Amino acid sequence: MILFIEPISKNTGMYVPAYPLSIMEIASFVKSNSPKTEIEVISMPVDYGLPLTQAGKEKIYKEFFRDLAQMKPKGVGISCTAISQAEEVVNLCERIKDQDPNIFIFLGGYFPTIYYGEIFSRTSAVDLIVIGEGEISSLKIIERLDKGKNPLYEDIPNLAWKKNGHIYLTRKGDRFDLKKKALLNLRLLKYPRAYDILPYAFSRGCPYRCNFCMEGFIRSTRMEVPSDIVRNDLTNLSSQGGSNTLLVSDALFKSFDLFSLLRSLNMRVNFETRCDILAPLMIQQVAAICGMIALGFESASYRTLRRMNKIRDREHYQHYISNTMAIFKEAVKNEIPLMVFMIAGYPGDTEEDLEESLGFAQELSKHSGPGGHVFKIGECHVYPETKIHDLALSLPNVVFDDDGVFGQNIVTQPSKYLDFETVLRYAKEIFDLSNYTPKLQETLLNIMPFFRLPVQALRDDMIPNTCFKGNGREVFNVQGDSLLTFKKSVPMLIKKYRKWMSGQRATRNLPF
Repeated sequence: MILFIEPISKNTGMYVPAYPLSIMEIASFVKSNSPKTEIEVISMPVDYGLPLTQAGKEKIYKEFFRDLAQMKPKGVGISCTAISQAEEVVNLCERIKDQDPNIFIFLGGYFPTIYYGEIFSRTSAVDLIVIGEGEISSLKIIERLDKGKNPLYEDIPNLAWKKNGHIYLTRKGDRFDLKKKALLNLRLLKYPRAYDILPYAFSRGCPYRCNFCMEGFIRSTRMEVPSDIVRNDLTNLSSQGGSNTLLVSDALFKSFDLFSLLRSLNMRVNFETRCDILAPLMIQQVAAICGMIALGFESASYRTLRRMNKIRDREHYQHYISNTMAIFKEAVKNEIPLMVFMIAGYPGDTEEDLEESLGFAQELSKHSGPGGHVFKIGECHVYPETKIHDLALSLPNVVFDDDGVFGQNIVTQPSKYLDFETVLRYAKEIFDLSNYTPKLQETLLNIMPFFRLPVQALRDDMIPNTCFKGNGREVFNVQGDSLLTFKKSVPMLIKKYRKWMSGQRATRNLPF
C-alpha cells in the first residue's frame, strides 16, 4: 500500500477545493505502470477538513492517523508545491515517523526541489526527496518498496537523500515524455466527486524567464500534453468528477481548438495566461463557455517589467500594454470576468513605478462592464536561492524580511525613498478599483470561495454551524452541501470584511 498526500496549507488564500493535480498525475502514472500496487491519494483539507485553529488541526490529524494505522502503507509520498505548505509538511513527516518509523517518506514539488538541503537540515523524518518532475522517479521508488528493497539507489534519477551528515544526489534524468502521461485516475481519491474545481495542465514548463517564478527549477522548457491524451483526460474528468468547472493554468494557453470538446462536455473553463500572449480576437470565439480569464500582468511600469525580465525591450513593452488593454476591452464586450495579477513593491520599485500601475489600472477600470474585474495585487516576497532574491541583494537600499526558506520574506523597502506603508497604500488603491459585479462574485465563488477573506471571517457567526465538522467551529467542511451553504454567506462576509481584503497576505494565514 502506497499513500500520496496533498498536505494542509497555512494560507487560506492559496487553498482551493480542487483535486491535487500534481500528485494525481504522479499517482495515476504509478498505478497505470504498476496496477497491482494499492494506491490511495489523500487531500487533507477535502478528506478531513480545513483546520481554522490549532485545536482543529489536532482533530484532523487524530482522524488521519487513525486511518494511517489501518492502511499500514509501506511508503508515503507528499506533495509540497508552496512555501505555505512547507512547515506543515515537515510537521506531518515527523508525526508519521513517530507513529510508524518503518514508513518510507518521500517528498516532491517546487519547495523540496529548491530547498532539499534546508529540509534535511530541519528534520530527519524525510527519507528521500524527488527533484523536478516526479513520475519516473516515483515509479522506481515504489517498485523497490514493493520488492522490499531500499529506494536510496543511485540508478534512480533526480533523487536526494541524507546519510551520515552527507547529502547524496543522483544523476539528472531526462524530461518526462508527456506522450507517456497516464490518464488521471480519480478513483484513487477518497471522495472523487467532492471537488468543486477540476484543474488541468495542457502543458508543462515555460520558455519565459521571469525572475519571480520558480517554474524554471522544475521545467525549464515548455512541452505540450498530446491532444489525444488531453481529450481522453477531459472526457474522463467530466464523467468521473463532481464538477463541470475546469481551471487551466498555462502561461502560453493556446488550446482553443479544444473548446468545442469542452462545450460538448458542458464544461465551464477558467484559464490563466500571459497578457502578451492571448490574442484578443480569440475571446469572442470562446466566450460562450469561458468563465474567467486570469492575466499575468504584474506591473505597468517599463522599468519594473524589465527588472522582472517579463519584457525584452520597448517594442515588447508597447505590445504588452496595448494587448492587455485590448484583452480587457474584448472581455468586457463579451461579459467575461477578469482577474489581473499584479505585484506591489518589486525590488527596485520607486513610487513612480507604482503610480504608473495605478494609472493603468484606472484606465482599464473605465471600460469595465457586467462581467466585472478584480486586481489581484499583493506584496512582493523574495525567497532565498531564487533569482528575485539575487536581484534584491544586488540593488542598493532594498530591504526585506530575512525569514529564511520557511518564512514570508516580504519586501518592506523596494528602494531608498519607497517605504512599505506607501506600497500598501498603492496596493489598496489598485485593489479597490476592482468591480465586484454579480457575475464576477458568482464566478469567484465557484473557483475561489475563500478569495481574499481574512482568517477571522471563516469563523464568523453568520456562517451556519452546518459548514463545520463536529463541534467548536474549528474544522471547516469544504465538501458538498457545506461548501454550497458557505457560498451563500460570502456576499455578506465580503461586505463586512471588505476593508480587510486588500490587506497583507498575513491576514489570510491560518493561526497554527
